[in-house]
Amino acid sequence: MSYELIPTPIYEKSIKNYYRKKKFTKIYDDLAPVLELLEKGTLLGDKIADLKLGTSHSVYKLRISNSNINKGKSSGYRLIYYVVSDEGIIYLLNLYFKKSDNDVIDEKEIRDIIEKYIN
Repeated sequence: MSYELIPTPIYEKSIKNYYRKKKFTKIYDDLAPVLELLEKGTLLGDKIADLKLGTSHSVYKLRISNSNINKGKSSGYRLIYYVVSDEGIIYLLNLYFKKSDNDVIDEKEIRDIIEKYIN
């Protein structure tokens, strides 16, 4: 099954902000293969189990290497995406750069993004 990828404004703003900083000039190259796999139906990353959103709805958190800093996935990007499998849609909720163990997005923030931009 293939999926349509729909970016939220928060996701788009994050990418533009990181790219403008000139420190993350390869962000589009880093994301391209991941987005291609998602479009083809390969769901990557860890399913966030505590978000009970319905039988055909799931949220995933995916670690992506940042080739500008060459420290691997642990210090790379985090992509949060929402899958509505019965509609064949993946919403790209948020992308952030993991600088430390304190840089996380909590379940409330994820639910707020879904409610604001999807429901």
